[in-house]
Amino acid sequence: MKTGKLLTLALAALAFSAMSFAQDALRVGIVPSDDGLFPFVISYDMAKGATDFSALLDAPAGKHGFTRIEGQHFVNDAGRIRFNGVNIVGGACFPTHEQAERLAERLAHFGINCARLHFFDLVIYNYRAYNETGLLMDDGTWCTLNPEQADLFDYMIYQLKKHGIYYNVNLLVGRPFKGKNAYDEDIQQKELDYARNLFTHVNPYTGMTLAEDPAMAMVELNNEDAIFTTWRWQKEWSPENGEPAWKSFEELKKGTDEQKMEMFHNLEDADRNHWNRQKDLLVNELGIKVPITSTQVSYTSPWALMDMDYFDMHAYWCHPTNQRDVDRWTINNIPMINHPDGGNLVTLASYRPVDRPFTISEYNHPFPNLYGAEGQLMLRAFGAFQGWDGVIAHSWNNLSNEEPDFLPYHFTYTSRTDALAHFICCGTMFLRADIREATEQTVQNLPYDFYQKQWTKKLTHVVSGMLAEATDSTFLAWERFTRRVATDYQAKEASTFEKETHPAVMMTDGGQIEWNNENPEQGMFIVRTDNTKLFSGFPAGRTIDWGDGITFNVGKTKLGWTTMSLVSKKANGFLKRSKALLVATGYTKHSNQTLTVDPDPKDPSKPSTFIHCRHEAWGSGPMLTEGIPATLKLASKARRTRCWALDESGKRCAKVPVKKAEDGKAIIEIGPEYKTIWYEIKTR
Repeated sequence: MKTGKLLTLALAALAFSAMSFAQDALRVGIVPSDDGLFPFVISYDMAKGATDFSALLDAPAGKHGFTRIEGQHFVNDAGRIRFNGVNIVGGACFPTHEQAERLAERLAHFGINCARLHFFDLVIYNYRAYNETGLLMDDGTWCTLNPEQADLFDYMIYQLKKHGIYYNVNLLVGRPFKGKNAYDEDIQQKELDYARNLFTHVNPYTGMTLAEDPAMAMVELNNEDAIFTTWRWQKEWSPENGEPAWKSFEELKKGTDEQKMEMFHNLEDADRNHWNRQKDLLVNELGIKVPITSTQVSYTSPWALMDMDYFDMHAYWCHPTNQRDVDRWTINNIPMINHPDGGNLVTLASYRPVDRPFTISEYNHPFPNLYGAEGQLMLRAFGAFQGWDGVIAHSWNNLSNEEPDFLPYHFTYTSRTDALAHFICCGTMFLRADIREATEQTVQNLPYDFYQKQWTKKLTHVVSGMLAEATDSTFLAWERFTRRVATDYQAKEASTFEKETHPAVMMTDGGQIEWNNENPEQGMFIVRTDNTKLFSGFPAGRTIDWGDGITFNVGKTKLGWTTMSLVSKKANGFLKRSKALLVATGYTKHSNQTLTVDPDPKDPSKPSTFIHCRHEAWGSGPMLTEGIPATLKLASKARRTRCWALDESGKRCAKVPVKKAEDGKAIIEIGPEYKTIWYEIKTR
């Protein structure tokens, strides 16, 4: 029998095996066994080879001048600039000099060109059982920089800049002023004094202050906080004249519409005036030249942000409950791909303004959601299509332990094997713009008058919900998914949209992204571009067509699920004289980690989709993962194609046979025997 026929039979058997297994793997409450898992921690000393995508960056950061705004987007002297980033949080903002060098090199290796410096504004950063020293002195002022910590912070910034990585500075995150009265003069003065000290401090390694450094991409005045939101948790709130408006949120709920409207304007004015005062200091006194925003749109009235330069949002899929309690947290272990309403993505699209840049500065599908590898990939693909200006994962790391071999926290990516390996694909989709921006745009109108009236009815400020009501229709997920979407907050009249049937398969304008829910329990998210291919979801025995003559089948996996990406390193396709990186990931966990399925609260005899593991069951390093069995057929000739399995540092560790199909094309079979998650493919 010819080799081609043998391969055809093998593919059919593989498909049958995957299909028969899928239903078992999809049962609610499944936590796979550890059988067949192997250690795989992506190295902190990466090889210069197939996995090195630092060429996506334009080092040093800032060499084309300061980031500024033209129209709806960020630009510099070289043109449009996008930010593909990660959060560096708390103690992780103070690596040793050697760690900082390795950190910056590793971020660049994965195509990350922006670091959001977050939660460093503390004396002590208290994270669960850890106490980490922050940037500030313990002198009672919350304004004075600690010289030793400042040196570590400065050197990290220097290394980031050297490697082509911009940074986003967060001002108020951890200092104990959040939720306080914005008109408290002492608090306002401390915030301004801290900003002066931070932005006028000279970095001895760059020779510049932060205000003078074009590697600083943007500034956020406040993280996830506004008087508009937090007043309801205070015992009393007073407007500028010091006279109490309402003693409590509960009391206001009993008030008249006129009284509620008055409170709306008091709160909105409080936020706007406070942030405008801060922005005035940064721009006119300290000389900040880069774009500035205040807080995330969902924390205040959008009209309180109208003097800010850009809008920003945060989102998490299945955020853990009780996240800081090591013994009480739970997480909903479900994939967003099986939610054809668009999950977080279409909700985020609701907030994007029509007249200025838009960023997502925190996003995650937190560990141990077993499907979490989907998260950053879906965000980058959708964000690139929508033309968003920055997408930033939360977080790279939260602790001064810069090189862990497991995840110290739900949100860590630096050691999250199944997700980190695909960050390269994130970079090619978003930075290299392998995904084309939408050519069609839908504008949603959210009139100010309508927003005010809705707030007085519900005393809530969720823009996405109000949009549905303002348009007098259900603005369907596919509308936001298939076209660029923006909201006009200055519109005088609401939009009108006709209701349409939600399709089982959503395709973006241009056809590069497919969200397939023909089988609601076996969703698929597929990207097909000339130089980047992506699949995340449940193959269920189906042959996946990646376009350009490339197809694959996946065998039995522990979840009936996989995430696979294929990226052309030189952006010259996959046919001739190409170098490509193939990444295939699945079930990933800690060593010695025991995940427990919570019972269904309605019927405790049945499992729910929620899982947990108590502190002693969180586990340790190294990370364990499965090898994905798959058969990939390429458009290149077998005789011109070579493939190697790569080790944890990205070095070649084993040659993978390339077989010949009946038509002479290359077929590559990967699997757990190679004990890896990534492969190099080269064509002549």
